[in-house]
Amino acid sequence: MTHPEPVVHNPGKTLGIVGLVLSIPLSLVGLVLGIVGLVKSRRARLNNWWAVAAIVVSFLVIVAIVIWAATLVWLMGECAELGPGIHDVNGRPIECVAGS
Repeated sequence: MTHPEPVVHNPGKTLGIVGLVLSIPLSLVGLVLGIVGLVKSRRARLNNWWAVAAIVVSFLVIVAIVIWAATLVWLMGECAELGPGIHDVNGRPIECVAGS
């Protein structure tokens, strides 16, 4: 008769799953939960792919937000110099609207 394998509880798995779910709408929270989940799993000497995925997705979302914000700031600076209207900057049209 064979004995069933003992069930191993991964202490960081739930945090990794929640971090992955929150990694897009609340990327900073997802990043923190993913890191905490990964640390808890590593202390138990277990793998936690959910936490790794949460960290990666959160990091990519944060990078995308930073690039978007930098582009927006650059466009606002260009429009502040050029004024309202459609302008050609480096071969690309930029439409600047008058602020209210």
